[in-house]
Amino acid sequence: MTKTGYIYIYILLLAGAAVLHLMPGKAFASSDAAADINMNKELSVIEASSSLMTPDALTEPADVNISSQAIREYSELKESEINKLFERFGFNKVVQGSIMFYSDKKRSFSKSLGLASRYIKDMSAVFIEKGMPAELAFLPLIESGYINHASSDKSASGIWQFIPSTARRYGLKIDSWVDERRDPVKSTVAASEYLSDMYDKFGSWNLALAAYNAGEGKIGMAIKQNKDDDYWKMRGTGYITEETKRFIPSFVAAAAIATYPEKYGFDSIDHAEPLRYDEVVIKASMDLSTVADFTGAGVEDIKDLNPELKSWCTPLNVSEYTLRIPAGTKESFLGRIAEATDDELFYVRVYRVAAGDTLGKIAKMFHSSVQAIIDINSLGKNAVIVAGRDILVPVNRAEQIKAGKVVYLKPLGKCKSL
Repeated sequence: MTKTGYIYIYILLLAGAAVLHLMPGKAFASSDAAADINMNKELSVIEASSSLMTPDALTEPADVNISSQAIREYSELKESEINKLFERFGFNKVVQGSIMFYSDKKRSFSKSLGLASRYIKDMSAVFIEKGMPAELAFLPLIESGYINHASSDKSASGIWQFIPSTARRYGLKIDSWVDERRDPVKSTVAASEYLSDMYDKFGSWNLALAAYNAGEGKIGMAIKQNKDDDYWKMRGTGYITEETKRFIPSFVAAAAIATYPEKYGFDSIDHAEPLRYDEVVIKASMDLSTVADFTGAGVEDIKDLNPELKSWCTPLNVSEYTLRIPAGTKESFLGRIAEATDDELFYVRVYRVAAGDTLGKIAKMFHSSVQAIIDINSLGKNAVIVAGRDILVPVNRAEQIKAGKVVYLKPLGKCKSL
């Protein structure tokens, strides 16, 4: 988006153009819920954090003549927001150096800024509703670049880079079927709760961020050793790691650039479309290729909306699952479900175990997974299979068809009840 485009948005806001729907009142609204947004709340959210504004699909009319006064007001607004950011978190030579670092990496950082547009409005709303600084929604710029499947050598994963223990502590499920750290909706709520707890513990957003990076135990010990809870003073000691010393300056720099990209030379950002979807509750597992068929979307589209899924089907170990499908497809999806025959919904193969078979061998044979076989056959912890006996093997319909394999498929059971 060009600078002129942002200024045009600002003018419309000044005119009270609430119909733009720039910021939903609730985080990550489905398309059904988005229609019920309270407009007064929406405007107050925008005014509270106009630095997070990214238009959904707004194009600048060709006949708009933006005055120099409007340009000046826009610049003053953005400068004011950056000043507030610096007042809250601090500004010094280290932050300035971080700004220069990201400014020198325009191509890669622009990609992250563009991808942020998919999530930033809804993420910021989560923090605003909790009375937290809206700019915390920019933290993934330095954690993951807003990539759902980002991972680290420390076993961190997702947009917010949770390690497994912290993820589970804040209610994120990780098992053979899902990894909710990769879900942008659930992980943002968890991140807001974690940061809020760290702020309550340390009384400073800088220390809360430091604890997010290093762990609360290490920051608590550093404060005790330093006998001072000022992050910037602590940064000059050996009580925190070099990574944690870089973490807050990097965040402040990234947030400043995201607040006013044009100021730092980011004039051409390819903004991603905001995340929008419908939700349906299914009572039995479904092959994602069938979900794609029923919505008229591609399998990759379904996976993209449900990044927590680790397999080619929805979980087999739950009685129901809330599935995201493309916005506007809920009615047709439900219609297809109502008309579907059992064998359209999920596929399993009946396989007779041979001597020498293992679960791993069988899973590889049918492009399935060991856990899927265990779950569908209720094999339990011991997972014993006996030669000569039949077991059910979940199979990916799309892969079977693509491979040209003719297999005997048996429906798992009816799942028309939603």
